[in-house]
Amino acid sequence: MDDITQGTGRLMNKSQRELVVIYNSEEEIQSEMFFSDFELLLAGRGTLKSHAASAVKAAYCVIGNGLKLRGVVFFLFNVGEDGRLDADFNLPLQYLVKQAGVGSDLGDGGIRKASRGHCPVPWHSVNLWEPKPRQDEAERGADAAMETLQKRIFRNRLKLKAVLYDGEDTFFDVDDSNLDILTDAEEEGAYSLLQAISDAPSMQSSSPVVDSTDFSAKLTEVFGDAGRLSLQDLIRLHTDQLEQARLKYRQDIDQQQLAYLDQMRTAREEIHSLKVALRQEQSRNRRLQEMLRGDL
Repeated sequence: MDDITQGTGRLMNKSQRELVVIYNSEEEIQSEMFFSDFELLLAGRGTLKSHAASAVKAAYCVIGNGLKLRGVVFFLFNVGEDGRLDADFNLPLQYLVKQAGVGSDLGDGGIRKASRGHCPVPWHSVNLWEPKPRQDEAERGADAAMETLQKRIFRNRLKLKAVLYDGEDTFFDVDDSNLDILTDAEEEGAYSLLQAISDAPSMQSSSPVVDSTDFSAKLTEVFGDAGRLSLQDLIRLHTDQLEQARLKYRQDIDQQQLAYLDQMRTAREEIHSLKVALRQEQSRNRRLQEMLRGDL
């Protein structure tokens, strides 16, 4: 929390296994904070001045015992000119990481990963980003970003406890009784709703007719509320998002135009004042010249 203004505080009674790591424009890790602190920022109780007026790349991380990375969502959020986070941010980070497919294995089991190219809920992919290895990390391939993230967590700047839970880890508990039907568990990456729909006929019995009711129930069971959305719902949701973006764009343009008009009005007033002052100075100068010539 290097660049966060005073006032966010820490909710230490909340789970310390959820972190948010913030990257700079070069996709280098800049700082990290507890997820509870990030929620406070979303609530307007703090600012990120160093990221003002920008779209910020971040990673929501779930930590296990031994400070091992267990899940990550590479997401985006916007910061206004005053350093405050976009109040309309509504990305379900905890839901996405629980539904994400297994990605890189750094030696302690596969890590759940959600990113733009591996998003369990397709319409949220526009709010995610895909980390790419830098030139000096190219040989490590797709694991480079995960390894860098794990090394940062091992530095433990937030003073996390090495043992965050006793016994069985229940953070990722979901009803995954049909998960193997909807995705290839051996393949890296997350399953998606579109993939499930395309594979739907193979899930059914030998009958060529797909039971839409059964399939809809199956999607709801695996994807939760997201599985209840029909194609029409998706189209309507997409249309609503486009309309909101259009309205926000128009509002931003209008605000900029008003700001430019105010600047122009202020400039005209200054020019008028300077012209008046110039005329007065010219008149005073003529009188002084007349006095020097003895005309007065």
